[in-house]
Amino acid sequence: MFDVTATIVFHHEYAYAIPALASMRDLVESARQTGLKVEARAILDRPDDRTLRLVRERGAWLDGCESVDFGDLGLTRNAGVRLAKGDYLAFLDGDDLWGADWIKLAHRAAVVSADPNGTIWHPEMLYYFHESDFDSHSMTSIPHPAARSFHFFHGSSEEAPFDDRLLFINNVWSANVFAHRSVYERYPYEAVNKQTGFGVEDWSWNLQTISQGLRHLVVSDTVHLIRVKQQGSLGQQNMAEGLLPHLRDDVRPSLGI
Repeated sequence: MFDVTATIVFHHEYAYAIPALASMRDLVESARQTGLKVEARAILDRPDDRTLRLVRERGAWLDGCESVDFGDLGLTRNAGVRLAKGDYLAFLDGDDLWGADWIKLAHRAAVVSADPNGTIWHPEMLYYFHESDFDSHSMTSIPHPAARSFHFFHGSSEEAPFDDRLLFINNVWSANVFAHRSVYERYPYEAVNKQTGFGVEDWSWNLQTISQGLRHLVVSDTVHLIRVKQQGSLGQQNMAEGLLPHLRDDVRPSLGI
């Protein structure tokens, strides 16, 4: 058995897979240096040939690499849960970057928690970096006026200003989460249903878990760096299709609607 399984999800990232795998290796090795037993896995959902080849070549250090045929990020994460052997699971996206201490500090927060089976951990800071900003760099402390990259800090569901009804209008937490495997088993991700217009797997999952009383907490001194691509991102696709999160029957009453 492993203390943690870190699973990175790919589909059509191609060259972006190279820095993502390098960043993942840094955070896995950082955690292993503290004595943690970390399983590192990749799961590829309907990958193109170039991405599949790169992940196999650059990810030879991984403990496992599987291909699935869902065409759905939520169902792919559920498959990752079934394949994982760790007590705690962390999911990573195949075109992002992470602070090297993410898994180490998230696991530390989990093991001292009073309720590890009822808590989900998020990185403290998100940094969204736009691939177009290489033409908008600044040589001073003043940002270039055309720069689109930005950052913000995650908030905890335990903080006084937090209102869980905000989740009906905005997904306030990213998909880069850390939780005990029992959390994922009790609350599997739901598939996108384009016919009804409902989906957005992580937004739906955040709504469901908060409605069932799970805490969403922040791990101090951690960062998730999210690549914002000019085209081909899942977020752009969801926005273009006007998808909304699933509103299950057990979610609405518990959130007061």
